Amino acid sequence: MKVKALGIVAGALIAAAPLVSSAASLPAPFEGSSTLQADGVVKSVDQANHSLTVLDAQGGEASFTMTDTRNLAQIKQGGKVHIRMMRSAVISVTQGANGQAAAAQIAQSNTAQNVNALVESVDHASGIMALKGPNGSVFHIQSRDPAKVTGLTPGMQVVVAFAPQVSVAVAPMQ
Repeated sequence: MKVKALGIVAGALIAAAPLVSSAASLPAPFEGSSTLQADGVVKSVDQANHSLTVLDAQGGEASFTMTDTRNLAQIKQGGKVHIRMMRSAVISVTQGANGQAAAAQIAQSNTAQNVNALVESVDHASGIMALKGPNGSVFHIQSRDPAKVTGLTPGMQVVVAFAPQVSVAVAPMQ
């Protein structure tokens, strides 16, 4: 009986070996960051709460809580500002360009926003990759260590787990 059970276990391990070896060739999860920069006109400023509402060139409105308040005293209603938002992320490859799937399931977290994306291009020297999101928009992520993206190629599918904290700096435009 024990020999039969060992045979079944060994058979299962042998059958799973190709799956493990193909998943092992996929790049390991790595850390990166996304930076968004925009210009706008200040609609309102709340000095006490370090927040402001800005109108963009198309008339869109967005509110921000500044994490970098060095320029807060210089920002006035009606003034033009430059906004820089940076957000950390962990990028995990879920499927290779040839269709091989990752063996491990990507952990879902209530503290992060996860986005499924397709790798459009990778600059291996700088570590910057262009990713196409589910709505078709392209966004960029820069790896903290460019060596981590060496195995990344266009066509791979990834999950980008954005950190909930966003660093926001606003500076008056001259």
